[in-house]
Amino acid sequence: MQTNEIIQALNNPNALENLYQTKQTEFLAWWLAEATEKYPESETLQVWNARITFSNIPASNKSVVQPVHVFFISIIAGTLVKLHTFIDTGWYLSRFVPVIVIGSLMTYFSFLESHKNKNVPILGILICINVLLLLPDVTSSASITMSLIHMPLVLLSLLALTFMGDDWESDKLRILFVRYLGEVLIYTVIILLGGIVLTFLTLALFSLIHIDMTNWYLNNVVVFGLVASPIVATYLYDVVLGRESRLATIIANIFSPLVLVTVCVYLLAIIVQGKSPYVDRDFLITINGLLLVVLAITIYSLSGKGSISNRPLTDTINICLVAVTLVINVYALSAILFRLAEYGISPNRVSVTGANILIFGHLILILNNYIAHIRHRYSSERLLNTVTKYFPFYTGWSVLMVIGLPVAFGFR
Repeated sequence: MQTNEIIQALNNPNALENLYQTKQTEFLAWWLAEATEKYPESETLQVWNARITFSNIPASNKSVVQPVHVFFISIIAGTLVKLHTFIDTGWYLSRFVPVIVIGSLMTYFSFLESHKNKNVPILGILICINVLLLLPDVTSSASITMSLIHMPLVLLSLLALTFMGDDWESDKLRILFVRYLGEVLIYTVIILLGGIVLTFLTLALFSLIHIDMTNWYLNNVVVFGLVASPIVATYLYDVVLGRESRLATIIANIFSPLVLVTVCVYLLAIIVQGKSPYVDRDFLITINGLLLVVLAITIYSLSGKGSISNRPLTDTINICLVAVTLVINVYALSAILFRLAEYGISPNRVSVTGANILIFGHLILILNNYIAHIRHRYSSERLLNTVTKYFPFYTGWSVLMVIGLPVAFGFR
């Protein structure tokens, strides 16, 4: 178990200040909250919490991205997407839009600090582009389709390396990256909803003066707006909010009991209806989607444990949710193995089998350590480490699906 250096230096003001100056990310992201949870009566920790809360400066960044950087990144990304007008639309958009969007976010974070490992994400994204160019354009190929589906996961791993910089092995920074993804998703949706309102308003106003600009507006303004929205959302979270937003965690905590009830009712309905994933492929796909949703809710609920203490009800709900999901996972795995034995090996079945096994292993670890945590055998930090240390397995599986699966099945 990793030690909390704030607790070790609690009675040494100079050592605490040195920790804050040299290890700001760890100090703010986890150690301070963990120390406060264990020693809420400590005046020293109360002073530090007041100091951090009062500060409006994003302590995790040594530099700040300016709006002009966001503008130019958005323009370049939108222009790259617009290249589809000169190339076959289906081929270009399906392959390169994820690279453009996630690559623009990597460019954003490259402005923050000068990392020694900056060349690794750049090399990785160049390899991804070459893979996309070399994959045959065969729309009927299941292996190529699965490769394209897994490519964004590989790109997100490269984005994580850019986000974490030289401290890519830090469990605290991995949790911060998970929080970032959730927050940016929420703010992107909010921005897009505002963009929809603006679009309808603009088209309605111009229609009143008999100017039809629908095609031009949709093909230009809307395209650039869609591409720019996650970049602007990143700027809002990173600079405007100073990475202090916890909307993703709050929403996960709100929906976890609702999802638990839904999953339990769904299991009962399966039994009553006699529905079987052994013969119904669409039903099996739905179950796998449910697994991903529950895993995401659990992870985001756990990611807030460093800032919210004494949550026995939430912890109980999460444990029940993970346990029920494991039951569904076992049910789905048995159906997948049955289909493999009955219908043979295919790219889709190999991909789904691997994903289910990965999720099953992750949920088992989370459930085991969660139970140990509420029994006071494991700290919150070790529980969070259970979540973050498993991420490389997802990355490795995604890389295998992107490169190995099409080759293994002869691009069929």
